[in-house]
Amino acid sequence: MSRLFAPSVFRPVWRRNFSATTSQRAINKLCGSAKEAIKDMKGSSIVLAGGFGFSGVPNTLINAIRDRPDIKDLTVVSNNAGMPGVGLGQLLETRQISKMIASFIGENKAFEKMYLSGDLALELTPQGSIAEKCAAGAAGVPAFYTPAAYGTIG
Repeated sequence: MSRLFAPSVFRPVWRRNFSATTSQRAINKLCGSAKEAIKDMKGSSIVLAGGFGFSGVPNTLINAIRDRPDIKDLTVVSNNAGMPGVGLGQLLETRQISKMIASFIGENKAFEKMYLSGDLALELTPQGSIAEKCAAGAAGVPAFYTPAAYGTIG
């Protein structure tokens, strides 16, 4: 008579097994100043900037980047392009941004002038797709499908 395989210890299916590796120390991401936060930043970087209109914009960090003229040729991913003299508008005025990935352009004259003269590349992307691109990139997913993009090229 053959015996069916049965585990020696019963574990419910819903219970997960976790490895017993030692925990690693978390990286301390707190900085004493904006200048310290961007000290290792180089030109040709990709910058993700939060905010909507004037709310939630990381103005202190944007001002710190503005004060470093060596940081240029930036690709900025943001909901919008800021306003003249405020937020990302400052980086457009100092010509530190070479490409914008945004869902809304607004009435930024510096943005318009740079785009029409060919000094600024633009990738208009729906707001939900920007969020999904960021999440997919963070998870290491190279591509994803959205109905908003289907059939728009060709």
